[in-house]
Amino acid sequence: MTQVAYDKKLMEIKMSFEAAKEELYREFAYANNPYKIGDIVTDNTGTIKIEKIKIYLGLGIYPQCVYFGVELTKKGEPNKRGNKRSIYQSSIITP
Repeated sequence: MTQVAYDKKLMEIKMSFEAAKEELYREFAYANNPYKIGDIVTDNTGTIKIEKIKIYLGLGIYPQCVYFGVELTKKGEPNKRGNKRSIYQSSIITP
C-alpha cells in the first residue's frame, strides 16, 4: 500500500464516520422532538409559530432542535414588524 492509497482510504473512513455521526444527531434530535411545524412555542423572551426546525449540537452532550418562526404577540397574532427569531428546545417553557 502506498502513502497516497493510505491517505485516500483514511479520508474515506473519516467521511463515512462524519456522515454516520450527523445521521445519529438528526435521529436523536427528531426522536426527542415533541413539536412540529405550525406549533406555537414560548421561551422567556416570547412566543413564535414554528416555520422551520433544524438540529443544533452546541456545547451540550446531546443534540437538540432549534425552532425558527415569526414572533407572536400576547394575543397570538403575528408581530406587526414580522420579526422572526429562533428558540432552542432546551429553552422552551412548558405550559
